[in-house]
Amino acid sequence: MKLQGIRAVLLDLDDTLFDDAHATAQAFAAFIAPHARRFALGPAELQARWRACIDRHWRRFEQGELSIEQQRHERLRDFLDQPQMSEAEAARVFQPYMDAYRRHRRLLPGAAAFLDATRHLTRILVSNGGAEQQRAKLEFLGIDHHFRHQVTPETAGAAKPDERIFQHALALAGHPPQACLMVGDDAERDIVPARRLGIAACQVSDGSHAAIFATLSQQLRNA
Repeated sequence: MKLQGIRAVLLDLDDTLFDDAHATAQAFAAFIAPHARRFALGPAELQARWRACIDRHWRRFEQGELSIEQQRHERLRDFLDQPQMSEAEAARVFQPYMDAYRRHRRLLPGAAAFLDATRHLTRILVSNGGAEQQRAKLEFLGIDHHFRHQVTPETAGAAKPDERIFQHALALAGHPPQACLMVGDDAERDIVPARRLGIAACQVSDGSHAAIFATLSQQLRNA
């Protein structure tokens, strides 16, 4: 990919800059300990069940059906097969997960160097995560100062892959699509809709972050 005339970079957060997979795995391990014996499933099957619950209720959040907190609790009720669990009880049971998730927040390889190398460009976060949670991640990771704007479903009125969230980010950037680059890990949510709008897009994936960030840093140095 040749990047010329790029003036703004739109960046996803989870599993693009932030190692969400690591934090999620550690959080699930902390959560499942007191509950595993109720299931006749091995560790891999429990992980798969949890992942399916996340995906199912995260899509409901993206569609505006649930708040960020509600999707956490619906995920929990679904996984434990306890649909009548109260909000208060769900919050209590889910707390070990949240505590472990926060303890294990970290950047992915190459992310910090990439952000330093692109200081001359406008950087805008474009994330489907809850605004408050994503802001807390950026502050904890020490990278919040890199972003001129943070765009989430709450601020844009739409979630990826809806093109409106990208259009909102473009309006904030003040540059045409051809002067912007989208970097994300999810083809469906990040790459395809960005390219549909004429935005250059680069996908990172597990194990590729450091190499891709290094290449992008070099290409964008003189953009």
